[in-house]
Amino acid sequence: MATRQTSSKSAKGRTTSRSRTAPAPARTAGTRSGSASRQSAGSAQGKRGAAAPAPARPGRLGLAAVWLAVAAVGRVVTAAWQSTVRWAGGGLLLSTLIVSVLGFADSSYLVYQHFTQSTGFVGCSEHGGINCVAVTTSAWSYLPAGPVSWSVPVSVAGLAFFAFMVAVNTPWGWRAPWPAVHWARLISVCVGIAMVLYLVWAELFRIDAICLYCTGVHILTFILFALIVGKVAFSGVKPAPGRR
Repeated sequence: MATRQTSSKSAKGRTTSRSRTAPAPARTAGTRSGSASRQSAGSAQGKRGAAAPAPARPGRLGLAAVWLAVAAVGRVVTAAWQSTVRWAGGGLLLSTLIVSVLGFADSSYLVYQHFTQSTGFVGCSEHGGINCVAVTTSAWSYLPAGPVSWSVPVSVAGLAFFAFMVAVNTPWGWRAPWPAVHWARLISVCVGIAMVLYLVWAELFRIDAICLYCTGVHILTFILFALIVGKVAFSGVKPAPGRR
């Protein structure tokens, strides 16, 4: 009988110990479910926060507006340039007109400096090997060389040359039906390059100085000579075709 009571007591003890330890897994499961619910709520909030679009910055809007304006201006300039090229009859013909206008502007400044008897040129030194005043006031600045009563200033001759070049290098000049216009263009540019060689020789070996503005005229004359002679070499002395 004692043995049975002991065994029953031990069984009751095991039962009691089990009943005491049983709620522990329930608490663990509740803790896990609570953490899982908090994690799911946090992830949902993160998703909602990621889905919300970020507000646009004023700096980015201003930069975008600038780029759009630049693109619009670029399209307008490109369209205007293409129309000008078509109007001029091609890149080479338009180049002769641009060079002629630049030469006319440079020569106009030299004429202004000559008649106002200015003692200084913008951006040109007055001492040493680069001396615009020494070149433009020397005896070699007249045609023929020397202070004679009927001499013509070189700057005036250059202005007249480029004024004629502007006229004959317009689209109407290139498309003129008269052969005399095209021969006059060719002969004039050949005389112009010969004059340039003469003036460069005078600057290097007689005046011992170089004028930057005169050098600009010389370079533009050489470019004009190359363009016109090249055009004649490829297509002859004849009118340019009209617009298509």
